[in-house]
Amino acid sequence: MTMVLTDFSSRLKWALTGRHDVTFVYLNNFEVEQYWEDPEILKLPSLSIGSAADVVHRMEELGVFLAGDQDIVLLKSLPSPDFISAAQALGFGRSRYIAPEHNNQGLNITASLLQCSATMDKLRELAQTAESPVYLVPFGTSEQEEELSHLTGIPLAVPSSMIFRQVNDKGYSRRLNKRLDIRQIPGVECASLEELASGFEQLKFVLEQGGRLVLKDSMGVSGKGITVIPDEARFQKCMSMLEKQAGKKGIRKINYVLEQWIDKICDLNYQILIDQSGGVEFLGVKESLVEQGVHQGHLMPSRLSEAQLGVIREAAARIGEALYGDGYYGIAGMDAILDEDGTVWPNLEINARFNMSTYQLNIQQQYLPDGYYGLAKKYTLRLHRLLEYKELHAMLGEWMFRPENGEGLLINNFATVNAAFKSEGTMFSGRLYGIIIGSSPERLAVLDEAVEAALSSINEVR
Repeated sequence: MTMVLTDFSSRLKWALTGRHDVTFVYLNNFEVEQYWEDPEILKLPSLSIGSAADVVHRMEELGVFLAGDQDIVLLKSLPSPDFISAAQALGFGRSRYIAPEHNNQGLNITASLLQCSATMDKLRELAQTAESPVYLVPFGTSEQEEELSHLTGIPLAVPSSMIFRQVNDKGYSRRLNKRLDIRQIPGVECASLEELASGFEQLKFVLEQGGRLVLKDSMGVSGKGITVIPDEARFQKCMSMLEKQAGKKGIRKINYVLEQWIDKICDLNYQILIDQSGGVEFLGVKESLVEQGVHQGHLMPSRLSEAQLGVIREAAARIGEALYGDGYYGIAGMDAILDEDGTVWPNLEINARFNMSTYQLNIQQQYLPDGYYGLAKKYTLRLHRLLEYKELHAMLGEWMFRPENGEGLLINNFATVNAAFKSEGTMFSGRLYGIIIGSSPERLAVLDEAVEAALSSINEVR
């Protein structure tokens, strides 16, 4: 019999409810951050560097490797049976899956569910007939998830949208750093155009010394809302665009942080789990792979020294305690950097929600023992037709992960491969998510190159 390997789900249940005998209904609503923004503020035009929304919406399938065998995962479409069979062979994927009758690619998972009366009825019935308590567990909570909870009668296991909005603001992270005396990048929080102009005057010495500044939308996500400022002319251009908007809208309110750009060796991400009584569990730190502000993957374990790891652990404990004091509990991930001098800046921003790392925890626990290394990443595919999981598996062949040899590519999301498909013959871009496991960093590189080569035979660029 295949063992079910979902220990972290059990720990999460205990942290959020104080019980193990509950059913979690996972709602992996990626990019919920867009619903936390204040619509009554000025913003610079933002060019999305990330992929199309229809692909992002299907990242939800990562939840297959997080949920326990008694849990439910809500999806826009039911997963490939072959993908689920492969997951089950590794000890995962034994949850129940519920999807709306029709997948509107333009809607996120919550909106899709709210529009499907049959699925809403199914969730209401679940709330009324389940043998154990049922809780809704979203990636993050906005008013949409609160509405879903209210209409189905399934209570949220996490805080309100108001709390999520408060603690996920980059300005909140900076204010928390100041309160807790955590090492902080020089910068300012700006709530008005006047504060932004004043903040620039405080920081323009960085430009005069040959450095750069960065202007960040306080609620930006996936590389959106980040503007690098190499000189004063660039800053004044940004101010001019905002002033033009202000003249049209009659408001001067903004929500930005302006900071010194720090040259770094690597990006870092670490997670904590805050329980309902205020206990804080450190879940580990990884090196983040980031390009143009967009998350690309993780390298694990990190290559930090014990002293550097100590800085991270201390910050994690203090941030967790402060978040709990401000009404938050659950998963929180912090972005940090290691600069070129070897200094750790332990809190660039708080992502008080599920993180990409969250979906890797069960896999790490079972298949990444001490002495092994993992590379979590996404591969881009260019296709003209639907790609079946069996075909993909056959093409990757010997490079697929097998427990008996302990290395290879473990695919943890297949839905994103075909998510942008419209019609046969029309090119679309898909993503394949997976974790490469190997016995050394050098072996990871060899396996990654082999996977890339195998996938190049699938790419159908004309």
